[in-house]
Amino acid sequence: MSKVEEIEDLNEEDIDEDELLAMLSPEELKELQSEMDIMIAPDETVPVGQRQKDQTEKAPTGSFDHRSLVDYLYWEKESKRMLEEERVPTESKEVIEKSKDDKQSPEDTEKTKEPSVQTEISHSEDSKQQAEEEVKGAQEEVKGADSPSPADEVKESTYKPPSGNETNLDSTLDKIRNNKPSVTEVNLNNIENIPKEMLLDYVNVLKKNKHVKTFSIANTGVDENIAFHIANMLRENRSITTLNIESNFITGKGIVAIIRCLQFNETLTELRFHNQRHMLGHHAEMEISRLLKANNTLLKMGYHFELPGPRMVVTNILTRNLDMQRQLRKEEQKQQQLKEQKEMLQMYENNILTDQLTS
Repeated sequence: MSKVEEIEDLNEEDIDEDELLAMLSPEELKELQSEMDIMIAPDETVPVGQRQKDQTEKAPTGSFDHRSLVDYLYWEKESKRMLEEERVPTESKEVIEKSKDDKQSPEDTEKTKEPSVQTEISHSEDSKQQAEEEVKGAQEEVKGADSPSPADEVKESTYKPPSGNETNLDSTLDKIRNNKPSVTEVNLNNIENIPKEMLLDYVNVLKKNKHVKTFSIANTGVDENIAFHIANMLRENRSITTLNIESNFITGKGIVAIIRCLQFNETLTELRFHNQRHMLGHHAEMEISRLLKANNTLLKMGYHFELPGPRMVVTNILTRNLDMQRQLRKEEQKQQQLKEQKEMLQMYENNILTDQLTS
């Protein structure tokens, strides 16, 4: 009897399938699985999408979050857009460099004149005196070009900085430190290259100042460290009503720190912090809307919320504060009218008494 016939005579019960499968290697198991898929017809009751075998053998590189990926791409696009908007035009720089190249320095003029003098000397000794006179004349021309003319002096005296802000940093800082009543507005907007130490000095001296109402430092390179000092300043200052810190480098943490300190401040009515280099983020916007519920004096906010939820909450809070301020004004007017009526009544009674006494 052949080997094949002996195998056919074996009963199915005598074959241990688990033992046979355990003896196979992983590669043989994969090959067996692929052959079984070809031989066995797919179940028509199973959806078509589930009949296919899993062909993704690559191990996952990490947890996948579709929403986080979409947010990341969005903020990347916004950051590139802001970089394009902040890019300074280079036309003026090219014009300045061109004008510098066109101008010839005094040393170059002397070098150009010296070869001509040497050639003339070599031709004849009689022309030596004439060449020396030419060199002196050229040097005098160079000195005349270097010395500023009266028109140039007038231009220098009327020079204005590129930002258009003519605030004197040192004198203004001294006036704030001395608590001068004449200084009610500090505007440092768009002043370039202000040292960080000077900005910190401005913020620190405003803690005890009682006269400054408006403090504007937009586009001055304010970072997160200065934002934390501004937050501490608002805890103590009781005079500033308007704060403008737009177009700087403050992150969401710095803005949240400033908003958190507003629950201890009852004088600030306007806060502007839009157009920061770093996006605030959804978490920071939610925290801002939560913290503002404890403030009753802020009336204006210069920022566009990305999330509709915080935007509606902050709008309702500002509307509530405006309504409260309106009611307080009406109450004050009513109290003032009652006071005036009492004074008028008192005067009327006094007049009656004087009339009776005289009669």
